[in-house]
Formats: sequence, structure tokens, C-alpha cells
Amino acid sequence: MPSTTIETFREPRFRIPRRAAALGTLTVAALALSACGDDGSSESGGSGGDTAASTDIQTELDISIDDVELASEGTLSVCSDVPYPPFEYHDDAGNVVGFDMDIAQGLADAFGAELEVVQTGFEGIQSGVALNADSCDLAISGMSITEERAGNMLFSEPYLNDNLGLLAAEESGVESADDLDDSITVGVQADTTGATYATDQGYSTREYPDSGLLIQGLESGQVEAAMGNISILGYQAGEDASVTFVEEIDTGEQLGIAAQEGNQQLIDAVDEVLAEMESSGYMDEVKTKWFESGETPEEGSEESAGESEESTEDSSTEDDG
Repeated sequence: MPSTTIETFREPRFRIPRRAAALGTLTVAALALSACGDDGSSESGGSGGDTAASTDIQTELDISIDDVELASEGTLSVCSDVPYPPFEYHDDAGNVVGFDMDIAQGLADAFGAELEVVQTGFEGIQSGVALNADSCDLAISGMSITEERAGNMLFSEPYLNDNLGLLAAEESGVESADDLDDSITVGVQADTTGATYATDQGYSTREYPDSGLLIQGLESGQVEAAMGNISILGYQAGEDASVTFVEEIDTGEQLGIAAQEGNQQLIDAVDEVLAEMESSGYMDEVKTKWFESGETPEEGSEESAGESEESTEDSSTEDDG
């Protein structure tokens, strides 16, 4: 069974993609919002505890890249911040599933490798430390491409467009971002573009380590509003009538896959596979599955999550980071 490690990192350097929309990326704002309020859980097959579940995507990729150098021959290791539905989270069997995981599985298949998911704190991912510590080959974790991040690692071509969203408690009186005065505390996820934007705007903020706790903070009244990627907040806030979507903030964000600075061969191979995903219809099928199904992802039970955490502790000594 692949080892899965939870890590916390700090900071370090990267490359901006060459063609902003070369892969026909999709804005998910309206799609994510269309799923709000619907019950259900996304279907994913497979088993294997701490690894990603086998994808049920029907489109086959007609590409094989045999000369990709990976840290461990025959294994594509991917750093990802779990849970972060619908991009990556545990299903009831303890498997890591989600939009990013289907992309990662497609890459692994094209490389002729097994997929290993290394659970990593987002700070270590977005700073580049996880990659520089050789914790994984690639970072795939709903990560927006920014100039600062592109100074610490190599980014693929964008594979998804996104914007920020503002949620608020119904009784907060917040009807637009203009209402965010000093009396309103805005919850954000630490080390994200949402946190950066809120700070730059001078909002009074409270940081949370992950998006799940951010939504819990809003629902429990710890904060009056929450700001973050709309693809994430739209799903996670969909089942609480006390929370309302207020506004989409057009930041023109694009998500990318990252590799260690200097590993141009690997990022070029990733771009080749992403292009094949677009042309074959694979990417469209994955987007439909996770953003147009009208279902709200449902994380696994506390029991399965606990079992996963246990195994990460057992394997933590195997990692260099």
C-alpha cells in the first residue's frame, strides 16, 4: 500500500505558463453554484485505504510517455491537501477521490505508473517546499497560479479557471463585499489566494487551516462571512440554509499542476497529457462528473478518516520532509 504522509512546511521559488488559456480551461463558478443545496454524494469506485480510488472515467487517453523520470520508478507521487472537496477528499472507504484525483490518475496511466497520494499541508504545497523536499513528483491540489508561487516551482498550463466567492450568514446583513466593514469578520483559509485578497482589501479576517473548518466557522457563527475559491465554497456551503452566496469576485484565477523547479521534462510531459485530456474529451468528462452532476461531495465517515490519519502517522517516518 502506498505510504501517505501529512506534512507541514514553510516557504522557497517557480514559472508562469506560456499560454494562459491554451487548454480550453473552464470557469467553474456557475457550475459549483448550481450544485449548492443538492444532496447526495459523488460516486467513485476502487479501494485501497490511503491511495486514490480508481477513476470511473470512460474516455480513454491515447497517449503513453515512457521516458518520464520519477522519484520512485513506476510510481507517480502527488502531493495534495486533503480534504478539499470536490478536488480531493476521502470517500467512505478511505480512498482519496475528487476532480484532481481523476486528473492525477490520468497522468499516472499515461506515464505507465501507479498513483501514490502524499497528503500534505497546503502551506508546503503552495510555497514549493514539499516539492523541493522531494516529498512528491507533482503537486495537484486545486492550486491557483500566482506570480509568487511561480517563483518557487514550475507550473503546467492551466487546467481550470476559477474565481473567488463571498459567502455570508443570512442574518449578517452582508449583501455585497461593500458591506465588509470592521464589524464583520471574514473567514479565510490560510495561505490561499482568498486570504491574500481579503488581507489586501483590508478586511478583518480569521484564518482556518482548511476549507472544511472555514465553513464550520461560518456555520457556527465564529465569523460572519467566508471568502475563498468559489469551486470549493459553493459545494461545501450547499446544505446549510443559514448561509447564503453573496458575490462572485472576478480575480481571473487559473489552477495549475506544479513540479519542482528545474524539472522541465516532467512539466512538459504533464502538458502533453493535459492537451490529450482536452482533445480526447477526458477533461470534459471529469468536469461534468465533479462540477455538473448537481451532487454535493460527501466526505467519508469519521471512522474512515480516523483510520486514514492513523496510517499517515505510521508512515510519517518514511518521508524526507
